[in-house]
Amino acid sequence: QKPSKPEYLKKGTKFIGSDKNQYKVTRADGKTFTVAYLKPKKGVKGTVKIPDSVTVNHVTYKVTAIGGNAFKKCKNLTSITIEKNVSKIGSKAFYNCKKLKKVKIKSKKLTLKKIGKSAFKNINKKAKIKVPKSKKKSYKKILVKRGLSKKAKIK
Repeated sequence: QKPSKPEYLKKGTKFIGSDKNQYKVTRADGKTFTVAYLKPKKGVKGTVKIPDSVTVNHVTYKVTAIGGNAFKKCKNLTSITIEKNVSKIGSKAFYNCKKLKKVKIKSKKLTLKKIGKSAFKNINKKAKIKVPKSKKKSYKKILVKRGLSKKAKIK
């Protein structure tokens, strides 16, 4: 029995990870392997973590984006952690997640251009957002422009 060799998926391939979430390959050129987190597993509630990376067929892909509308229908999402590799958040990613009260952003790579319209619109008005210290000022501006309530606390 020979060892299975890594097989990487073509760019654009959608797959369900071992964590039951849906991903799409955004880059697989032999050097860089990245995916976008498209949507969580069915019936997701409570706390969700966007992972750092996901492994398929012995290949590890960095999770660098959250797709548009990813959590649009997740009425019971209360807390999300966005790991450090994420540099892009699609439009309406967390739109209407009214119970989303805790957002922890570990990434330092987000900019206004890289967060889509209404990404944080209509999440809980009293949400607490934890961001990297060095990014607090810029993220505060960016997140409010992308729909976060001014009442939300950013720390």
